[in-house]
Amino acid sequence: MSQVAKQDLSARGTPRRLRDAELRLIGMPIGGIGCGQLYLGGDGRLWLWDVDNRTAPAAIHDLHFTRPQAPSSPFEHGFAVRIGEQPARWLDARGFPDVAFTGRPPLAEVDYPDSEVRIRLRACSPFIPTEIDDSSYPAVFLDYAITNTSKSTVEVEIGGFLENPVCLGSRHTRPLRLSAEEFTTGTAAGVQFGAAEGSVENRMRPDLLLEDWEKPDYAGWSVTGDAFGAGPIRTLDRPGYQGEAGAFGMRMVDSHASAPGTDAGARDSATGRLRSAPFRIERNYLRFRVSGGSYPGTCCLNVLVDGQIVGSVTGSVSDRLADRVLFLGPWQGREAVVEIVDEETGPWGHIGVDQLVLTDHAPQQPLSELPDNGSAALAILGADQVRTCPAAVSWNAPEDVLDPAPGPPEVDGISQRTAGTVSATVTLPPGEERTVRFALAWFFPVPDREGLAFLEHSRELLRHYASRFDNAKAVIAHLAGAHEHLLERTASWVRTWYEDSTLPHWLLERVAANTTILSTSTCYRFADGRFYGWEGAYCCAGTCTHVWHYAHALARLFPVVERDTRERVDLGIGFHATTGQLSMRGEADRTPAVDGQAGTILRIYREHQMSADPGWLSRVWPRTKRAVEYLIGSDAEPDGVLDGAQPNTQDATWFGRNSWLSGLYLAALRAAAAMASEVGDDGFAQRCHELADRGAEIIVRDLFNGEYFVHELDPAHPGSVNTNRGCFADQLLGQSWAAQLGLPRVLPEAETRSALRSIWRHNFVPRPMEYRERSPIAGGRIFYDDDVPALIMCTWPKGGGDEAGENWSTSYFNEAWHGIEYQVAAHLIAEGMLDEGLAIARSVHDRYAPLRRNPYNEIECSDHYARSMASFGVYTSLLGFEHHGPRGRLGFAPKITPENFAAAFTTAEGWGLYRQQRTDSERSSTVELRHGRLNLTTLALDAISAEPRAWLDGEEVPVSADPERPLLTFPDGLTLTAGQELRVQL
Repeated sequence: MSQVAKQDLSARGTPRRLRDAELRLIGMPIGGIGCGQLYLGGDGRLWLWDVDNRTAPAAIHDLHFTRPQAPSSPFEHGFAVRIGEQPARWLDARGFPDVAFTGRPPLAEVDYPDSEVRIRLRACSPFIPTEIDDSSYPAVFLDYAITNTSKSTVEVEIGGFLENPVCLGSRHTRPLRLSAEEFTTGTAAGVQFGAAEGSVENRMRPDLLLEDWEKPDYAGWSVTGDAFGAGPIRTLDRPGYQGEAGAFGMRMVDSHASAPGTDAGARDSATGRLRSAPFRIERNYLRFRVSGGSYPGTCCLNVLVDGQIVGSVTGSVSDRLADRVLFLGPWQGREAVVEIVDEETGPWGHIGVDQLVLTDHAPQQPLSELPDNGSAALAILGADQVRTCPAAVSWNAPEDVLDPAPGPPEVDGISQRTAGTVSATVTLPPGEERTVRFALAWFFPVPDREGLAFLEHSRELLRHYASRFDNAKAVIAHLAGAHEHLLERTASWVRTWYEDSTLPHWLLERVAANTTILSTSTCYRFADGRFYGWEGAYCCAGTCTHVWHYAHALARLFPVVERDTRERVDLGIGFHATTGQLSMRGEADRTPAVDGQAGTILRIYREHQMSADPGWLSRVWPRTKRAVEYLIGSDAEPDGVLDGAQPNTQDATWFGRNSWLSGLYLAALRAAAAMASEVGDDGFAQRCHELADRGAEIIVRDLFNGEYFVHELDPAHPGSVNTNRGCFADQLLGQSWAAQLGLPRVLPEAETRSALRSIWRHNFVPRPMEYRERSPIAGGRIFYDDDVPALIMCTWPKGGGDEAGENWSTSYFNEAWHGIEYQVAAHLIAEGMLDEGLAIARSVHDRYAPLRRNPYNEIECSDHYARSMASFGVYTSLLGFEHHGPRGRLGFAPKITPENFAAAFTTAEGWGLYRQQRTDSERSSTVELRHGRLNLTTLALDAISAEPRAWLDGEEVPVSADPERPLLTFPDGLTLTAGQELRVQL
């Protein structure tokens, strides 16, 4: 690596400001934690709108990496402005072509330049580390700061509109009325949208079978394309991996099973359409069963009347058929056709359908239990005069938003649409600035209980915000009284993270981008306080232990959430009391994964460190100890090296000795020894310590080949997946974990650094697509480009690729998983290889450059993949950060620009800014607490003097230096509260 390249990696740089084509794919998650998923686009428009539990199309596998998602919205909304005598304009790229976007999650800024005024949008949902409830509002603030840059007084009108988004799906399955009402509450005025039951003539006529497909061909249907084959497929002939179909009879429509191809990808790439003969609508409903992917418009069943779609349904990312209905009451007596569409070529690009029945019998859930029922509200806060129109006749032009013609506040849900507007006017003398603050809130309390049916008490699940509010208007009312405080603390965090730091801007943006995963459909908070996470959006259930243990961000930002998840789920719902095994997916899959088991033990120690006192560890220790004993029981000797079956995150069960899984086991033993010592279980602590020492000795002796650690095969399982002589990127994961937690070494420094250099040399590939073409391993998903380096999972510098096993999962060895790339980067930095670690992290950042794909959506098996929150480990490694709340310990040993360093830090109960100077004239360290509180007994630094001095808010406090290590002790103990500063002179 050249010196110039090294300097570029470490340079402070400036915030990334995006324009023109760079804006096209921007989708920054902007809502509260666990409240659904809402994107802010590059020109300030909101899109995706997966807040109402309809299961928006997520990308399984690598789809949105290779085919980035373009902005779309299931309903209309927007903002408009009129400046002086100018015509009204849309407040987006349509009205301001020179718009510019600066994303600094959790906040984004969008600039709209004009000759008379400057408008800047600041958009965010409150985000305050350590305050989870204050960071979990189903709401977004949209602050438009308007500055008069002309020499004359200017009047500016600004307004927003929102189409009623309530019951977007359900309005096609039952008679509904859509409603809108204006409201004023506190300092807020706005419009709230809702829905109510409609009416239908209840005639209860006998069912009419339209089609059951119990025949070998599609007689009566027109067929195009090849996805649907020559006729309905027998359910017994479907591929086994699709599982039970749940069909009524022997046959069904299935555009996957019927498609040509020898594997799932080939079958899903086929396309086609089925179209029925015209039929007369003679009942209120069409009832059927559907399965397959969730791709509205491209993979769906449609009902058309006069060529127009009047109802459409997709699958729910499942190959088991589910009952669905479409409400056709308004079109009774009209002629219609059914069209079954598969124009989707990516993963889950298929649809299954069975038995079409016209009926008056359509059992319905109560309206209150529908996932897409609830309310939404748009309001302006703090303005003198707010104009509201709950139902506008039109919203096609910006003039319609600012000068709306009122329509009826209640309309039929299936045949009509309605939107409301909110606007205000500000008068600005030259040079003056005013901010108009909009608040958008939503309230859809019932999650997709069907999609979460594997969870305990799934039929009673409610979103967390339902325990705090009754509707969207109540959210606005609360925020009207709290917004100044919430947004000031959010701005303070943004200032601390970005503006006051000396770290490279690109790195801060990349780490923060992955914290937005918490505000996507990957994550939920339920009314009982439980946190739940898919691996990626809607993909792979269970807050999976073998994925989530890589993700450090949540624990460092909101430690109470991870403590509760360890206790409630891993040591509760997923705990096997008789054995100590931890279910890898909670109640969704109660089998263990060895890496998930070890990783969760390490997380328990991390959660203890991120606690204010030892009470939590005392409470969970008995079950934690049992979990450690289960892991030791997987070590037959025991000698510190795992034997037998080792199921893991590579979606296979490995056999034989390897440093990856056994190293994690050793790290878990180190953590167990530390916890046991703290609770007074000295005998168990000694047992774990000795076993870890013995295991490390064996691993180095038997598995280190002089360059890196290899996988010794088990001759009893010759076809099992293995890395044999390959260089595996995760081979040092246990030592990487130990570095994150300040544990004693798992593997010796010399061999560790040698293996890291080998991973850097062999796995960090400059042209990944070229490597893929010559790899001895076939297949694998694509998470890289050819012109940007990537860290390949396993390479074969000494051969062995042809001996890697007979399981499909060997294709993973050709892939680049961002969470593992970050893990290796963090470890390189921790071991003193700063440039190499930054280069790997930067390669991920460059792959998500906005001209390539959405920079706020890192993908593995689906969008917003949880493992990418391993990037926070890169951040803590750069700080040389350590924290042990119960012991009052805090530490910093910066690995980058230690002579002039500043960065945000988080603790068990607060956060702040750490600064240090290391020059000939100034050797000082400063801990400034900006939120919460911090109990401090010891402060570890990179270097100290024999006679340090310390001041808390200018008042000198006693301090002593440890003669053997760079550690300061405050004999009286200190408690810092928000706004206090501790300065140490070294």
